Amino acid sequence: GRDGAGGPWLRYRGRAVRIGVHPLGVDGDWLLRRASRQDVAARAAEMREIAAGRRVIVRVDRTELSKNIVRGLDAYRELLRDYPQWQGRVVHIVCAYPSRHDLPEYREYTAAVQRIVAEIEDEFATATWLPVRLEVNDDYPRSLAALSLAEVLVVNPIRDGMNLVAKEGAVLSRPGAALVLSREAGACVEMADDALVVNPFDVSATARALHTALLMAADERRDRCARLAAVAGRLPPRKWFRDQLDALLE
Repeated sequence: GRDGAGGPWLRYRGRAVRIGVHPLGVDGDWLLRRASRQDVAARAAEMREIAAGRRVIVRVDRTELSKNIVRGLDAYRELLRDYPQWQGRVVHIVCAYPSRHDLPEYREYTAAVQRIVAEIEDEFATATWLPVRLEVNDDYPRSLAALSLAEVLVVNPIRDGMNLVAKEGAVLSRPGAALVLSREAGACVEMADDALVVNPFDVSATARALHTALLMAADERRDRCARLAAVAGRLPPRKWFRDQLDALLE
């Protein structure tokens, strides 16, 4: 049902319980200030050297099974196979930071990510082009630098409550990133209009979305990214927390 204020509610054990939806956003001003510091600038310079003028596809994730990194890399491999015009013209920067390494399943997943990166390099690398740059050592300034350089940002989780990387990337990307976004990320509810939405299990559709993102006109990319950044900043952490306290006090 809905209460007098228009809010949804449900009845549980004889009590009416109001339901509040508070999608967490990012503090865009703080992110941009942090990204302007020297440690981020130094890492961005290193990555620009690696990219050497090529198009930059980025992902930043914990190496967790739900983040779907292996299928994302498989889609990148399919992009290079099915759309060979991108060979030598694109670089995929993958920040995949180890998570819960005490569990064998997580260690194996990190190994699986490393294996598919090696396979892509074996198939496509040349003397002058490395198609994937994999970073596995946790480094927050590097993550910010990568997001600031992204022309395409890949966020393809199997399931994610929100996914702040999608929002951080929209705020930080200087060229204006095209966002390839899983329909199973919570952020998709807010960002679907200007993202390229994919089924996270569909590798071929993700490859096609990468191709579409790379073909997108720069002006359209920037316009979409600006709208995504506005969405990302709607509920920065302080306001997100304050709104929940206010709802409880009501």
